[in-house]
Amino acid sequence: MAYPVSDFIAAKIGENSSAERKDGMSVNSEVTINGSSNLYDIIRFNNKGCVYGITLTGSPGFYDFVLSVDAQGPEGFFSGAGYLAFTDKSGDTYKLSIYSSTRSVHTVRYNSQQPEIVKIEWSNT
Repeated sequence: MAYPVSDFIAAKIGENSSAERKDGMSVNSEVTINGSSNLYDIIRFNNKGCVYGITLTGSPGFYDFVLSVDAQGPEGFFSGAGYLAFTDKSGDTYKLSIYSSTRSVHTVRYNSQQPEIVKIEWSNT
């Protein structure tokens, strides 16, 4: 399913960086950064780890919102993990660690009065 985009701005791409969107990522949208949907060129971890896509959707049930992150962690024994942090408009931060080097969709479920994501951070530590 294709979603409308929420474009974030990153001053630096690659490992250990961040991207921001002042008005926040809309619910039922997907992330682009600096106008690009090729997040694997922008959100990088060490040893070929990267993020391919991020979407924010509403969810029925206990948690009202779901961040879906299509990603793979670093390759190789003792290569560590990729770490993501998402901050919403209320100032709450939600963290995700990606250890597996197999590409898959990871989720972060949360409740918030201001669910729009305003900052995405990524690092190897």
